[in-house]
Amino acid sequence: MHYVGVDLHRRSVVVTVVDEQGQVLQARSFACTEQEVIQAFFRTICPFKAVIEASSSYRWLYDLISPLGQVVLAHPLRLRAIVSGRAKTDKLDSQMLASLLRANLIPTAYVPPERYQRLRDFARGRARLSQRMVEAKNELHTLLRKKNVHVPYVNIFCKSGKRYIGELDLDGPDCVLRDELLRRIAHFEVEIVGLDERLVEVAVEFPEVEALRGLHGIGLYSALLIIGEIGEPWRFRDGRKVGAYAGLTARVSQSGDHCYHGHITRQGSPWLRWILVQGAMKVTRGDRELNNFYTRIRKRSSAKIARVAVARKLAAICWIRLMGWHREQAA
Repeated sequence: MHYVGVDLHRRSVVVTVVDEQGQVLQARSFACTEQEVIQAFFRTICPFKAVIEASSSYRWLYDLISPLGQVVLAHPLRLRAIVSGRAKTDKLDSQMLASLLRANLIPTAYVPPERYQRLRDFARGRARLSQRMVEAKNELHTLLRKKNVHVPYVNIFCKSGKRYIGELDLDGPDCVLRDELLRRIAHFEVEIVGLDERLVEVAVEFPEVEALRGLHGIGLYSALLIIGEIGEPWRFRDGRKVGAYAGLTARVSQSGDHCYHGHITRQGSPWLRWILVQGAMKVTRGDRELNNFYTRIRKRSSAKIARVAVARKLAAICWIRLMGWHREQAA
């Protein structure tokens, strides 16, 4: 058996192969465009067990070499906690990965099946559009406040509100900025409508979406994003693990009789954390129990902490609903 450490970069792939005794057999570097060469190299070292550090671009390489041997995805944060050194090169990194793999010390990360990966990519693209539109609206709010302009509409981004803003007589540079922001917002609105229409087609492949749409404030897009980020729900032991995966649980520092709970970890899926917090702001309006829970937390803490607490509970509720749906289908 060969153990292979793979250090993946934007333009290059550095590979180190070690044997069962830990001796380095080969160290190679490839351009990311040389996919056929990379695949041919891995065929020559079969059987092998390879490790790739999780990144935003790992998937193409994982799909390329996983049919040839066993491929493990390393959790980058936990990996750094195990190994740290002064010397750092691509060759040393790949060799270190191969050595840890041989010793079975790689902290693994979850590799979603292809259908969940496609849903993730699509739903995250929709989420990015929403976030960028909010940024543009916030910039326009700031511009109007700077000019002490008060728009006589509750929703200043309604059709009449945007027309009113577009007709304001501002200074030359501010007029240019105002027009650019209005065009940007209009562009995002059109693109979001197009993606939402496509989401309706995607939802057919994920009938479990109906298990989440029963929650107040969780629409089709929110439900699909949650499903894509959770992936296979049975990989979690309970609903609390989903909250931890979203980075919504508190940091714990314990020594002897002292135990300190700090801020949330923010480790895990930022997209799942974002959509759960967004959903928590709406679900309390239609769910009496969650609203009572929010009120209790709010009385002794801040509104922000109360929203995060509701988001953590919402993560568990979503997991329970998804698991219940899958059990019904299996019965």
